[in-house]
Amino acid sequence: MTPNFSGWRALVSLSALAALTALTACDKPAHEHPYFPLAEGHSWTYEVSTQFDDPEGHTDITHTTLTNMGGELLNNQPSWRRRSTEGVEYWLRQDDKGLTRVATRSALDARATLDAAPRTVLPDPLVVGAHWETDTTLYFLRRRSERPAEFRLVEKYKAIPMTYTVTDLNQKVSTPAGDFEGCALVSGRADVVMWIESAMSFKPTPVLTREWYCRGVGLVQLEREEPTTARFFQGGFLRMKLTAWH
Repeated sequence: MTPNFSGWRALVSLSALAALTALTACDKPAHEHPYFPLAEGHSWTYEVSTQFDDPEGHTDITHTTLTNMGGELLNNQPSWRRRSTEGVEYWLRQDDKGLTRVATRSALDARATLDAAPRTVLPDPLVVGAHWETDTTLYFLRRRSERPAEFRLVEKYKAIPMTYTVTDLNQKVSTPAGDFEGCALVSGRADVVMWIESAMSFKPTPVLTREWYCRGVGLVQLEREEPTTARFFQGGFLRMKLTAWH
């Protein structure tokens, strides 16, 4: 998950902020999603490779680690917090309909912000054909000659609706952390209107995400395609692969 790796709020109220510091005795949800462990202490390290298209093509390789920080009360409801090595934090909530993200805080934010509405991460049960919509943004597509260069900083690209669909439950995935079988593949598609140089017009262009989740492990691989449609854009392909977990 995307890095879901493969996008993209209301300010948290004072009462919610106070509740964020109130730890519960829960180590994990009573009904933990089988494809997304939330128990405190688990961590996942990924190699993140971004291949930028020509001209000026190059590949950036970084690493990130996500760690489960345990259960907390958020707005008087049990939630589970995750933290990345970059200092970004996420609050997740599990119920009988699935797993949702309900709040985030960046490393630069003094306070967390609630999502305007819970954002589905994975439905429960996970079945082929299940689908949902969540906003995303363009993470690495850039403009070569305009500022800001990153599309994600342009207002109309900050919240793009992406439809996610469970397309398979029997995938095999090889990663540096091991080989996995019986994994779920979640495919996402957002159609973004962009200038297509070959057609000399604006047309819907697909942005694609693929996320592989394995039972008892979680996200093991994520791929993201953001297209280069004109010579004054630079897009590319991102892949996250699990390198270690516990």
